Amino acid sequence: MKYKFGVIGDPIEHSLSPKIHNIFSKQTDINIDYQAYHVQENNLDSFIRDFFRNEGDGLNVTLPHKINCLRSVNNKSSLVNLIGAANTLHSNGPGEIFAESTDGLGLVEDLKDKCVISSANILILGAGGSALSIIPSLDACKPRNIILDNRSKDNLEKLIDRFSSSKEINSRILNLESFNEEIDLVINATSIGFSGSFSWNRELNITNETVLYDLSYDKNNFQTPFLKWGSQRSEKYFDGFGMLIHQAAASFELWTGVAPETKITKLDLLDD
Repeated sequence: MKYKFGVIGDPIEHSLSPKIHNIFSKQTDINIDYQAYHVQENNLDSFIRDFFRNEGDGLNVTLPHKINCLRSVNNKSSLVNLIGAANTLHSNGPGEIFAESTDGLGLVEDLKDKCVISSANILILGAGGSALSIIPSLDACKPRNIILDNRSKDNLEKLIDRFSSSKEINSRILNLESFNEEIDLVINATSIGFSGSFSWNRELNITNETVLYDLSYDKNNFQTPFLKWGSQRSEKYFDGFGMLIHQAAASFELWTGVAPETKITKLDLLDD
């Protein structure tokens, strides 16, 4: 049996997913065909339906399709219903497409050997889709508080209201503006890219023991602007490469029923 998998996005040329899943395939001796597909918004629904109609087994979904891909599915996990986005689709039988999100799980798995999430004060910078996708998984680890900050106050207030009013979220969701305690973990979920420098519009109450984590990563081991900023303020700073591997592993397990090893380095993914 050969599984048919893929990843869709726009752009997609940068994706490491095919290499990661092919490593999983070799580890587990599970035969797969995993392709990267450049799919634009106007073709999204037809592509997803055709992929699964033509014996596709699973799709990863990256930017900018994590929200709009839900128009094409029949069933969603409770997590996807809560956050309104997905990064993993799989076939649940003929004509049945199920949506799941493994981003938050990937983050939590990567953080396990970097910090203690339970009872921590966690600050998330950013109020877009990336922040939205990780809050429920962080909440499940029972932190002391989840604090949010964002340059756009409208988006910030909407995100705080969304989770503060949710019966599925148990943590206190707070605005950094009214929070004065020391921060244990800072997660950069902003859309700041890999050029220029990182700065924030207010002082953050952090120490050299605060863990600084960037959801972004650079496959060539260059520091992101956030990590350059963080390296001057803390001894503990990490990029999101580990999260990438763990969320991919969760997708692979969802599709095949087999959990792959996640000890993959950036060197493993360099071009031959």
